[in-house]
Amino acid sequence: MIKGHTKIILTNVETGEQEVHEDDNLVTNALDKIINIEMSMNHQPNQYILPIATNALGGIMLFDGPLTESVDNIHFPTEAHLVGYANTSVNTSDTHRGSYNSAESGKTDDGFVSVWDFGTSQANGEIKSVARTHNHGGACPFYNYMSPDYWDTITGAPKTDTYWYPIRYDGEYLYMIKNNSNTHQMRLARTKIPRLRMGVADYSDVARSYEVIATWDTFLTNYTYYNYDHEYEQKKNPRTQAVYADVEDRYIDGGDGYFYVVGWGPTTWRSDYEYDLTYFTIKYGDGSFTKSETIRKHVGLTGYCDNSYGFYFFNRSWYHIHKGTFYFCDNKRKCINIVPLDNVASYRTIRILSDDISDYISDLERVAPREGGVYFEVYHYTATSWHYRHGIMYPDGTYIIPNVSYAGTGSYHGNNFQNYGEVWTNDDDLIMWGCARDTYCYFYWAANYLGTINNLSSPITKTAAQTMKIIYTLKNVDE
Repeated sequence: MIKGHTKIILTNVETGEQEVHEDDNLVTNALDKIINIEMSMNHQPNQYILPIATNALGGIMLFDGPLTESVDNIHFPTEAHLVGYANTSVNTSDTHRGSYNSAESGKTDDGFVSVWDFGTSQANGEIKSVARTHNHGGACPFYNYMSPDYWDTITGAPKTDTYWYPIRYDGEYLYMIKNNSNTHQMRLARTKIPRLRMGVADYSDVARSYEVIATWDTFLTNYTYYNYDHEYEQKKNPRTQAVYADVEDRYIDGGDGYFYVVGWGPTTWRSDYEYDLTYFTIKYGDGSFTKSETIRKHVGLTGYCDNSYGFYFFNRSWYHIHKGTFYFCDNKRKCINIVPLDNVASYRTIRILSDDISDYISDLERVAPREGGVYFEVYHYTATSWHYRHGIMYPDGTYIIPNVSYAGTGSYHGNNFQNYGEVWTNDDDLIMWGCARDTYCYFYWAANYLGTINNLSSPITKTAAQTMKIIYTLKNVDE
């Protein structure tokens, strides 16, 4: 069994005065779950798991509030805000990220001690809890998944019926959708993929079958558009355009028992359309997979749409729905709008970027924090090139964008796995599923988990006059 102990030393750089705080921690079930996923997919933990102290628990995260002390609390939290983080590398330019002190870190007689240093400009604010996470999550907690060595799994789809897109995994079945644009029908299928865990036999090569369990028509709405007579400034020759949601990536699992598909009023000035938010749902919570009537609501906000989607749909990268809340970029991609679907009049607009800079929000991620909020990417211009920064907006509207891109100048992780936009859904045990490839679906696991939880006995406040050293010891102990 692993036990952990945290020692935090704050040193005033002007007076030399020190504050010392020490606490023990709780080890969660995250590590067992990740190792079991790896064992079932790879038959052994891969290079990104072992050694545990520098890989599976090689990162650290600091929060401004307490965390629920439970072995099952394993997901990145939104009950507290991230103040700082670090992994096993050196970083001195990110105001959130500390640096690994390799000279003072290393093996002990019964475990491993990890030491991190935070400068005067890093991780400033109130700190009430500390957690260990994966080494990758400690480098960038908001761009947060990893892949087993064998990172795809057979869906059971035959070669004649390929490219099913995963939309939900419930621990037993992977649910997938596929359209027929000729008939404007969407099919929902499922394939049985039992909870991945280590066992006495190898079931990775078992042939999987799939079954189609629901079908619905994808009609969303009609709108009227016109030719325009510039000489007389008149609209002429009204025509009716039917809108169908028959593309898979328009569907989102809201995490509340419903799949959603959302349209936004046509962006062309030639059209007349009364409503600016139009959607329907597919209810899966009761197993009926029934389609709702089309719902239309006025919000009075501008949204960024892609004309290639027929002047109607958002591009999937610019909106997200989670537990009944609709998040979407404004038309300049500088703000994120938060719209509760049960009360659209109570919407909020959160400015992320100013209008006088070239940066813009490039994506709202399909995988959301478990308890609300949204992950997003910012396309950021430096003096020489563009690169991605990855952030989070919490349910209360606060946000964090680390000021150094972990992924460098590309949208990929440092380990060259697929970018975050390819991930569609995740489950309670940190398993994540990505877009289809032939008869396969991509398979990942979340890397920003809570591996340990340490609620400090008394909160600390780090200021710009202080440096901070965190000495975190993990040891093996007998029960």
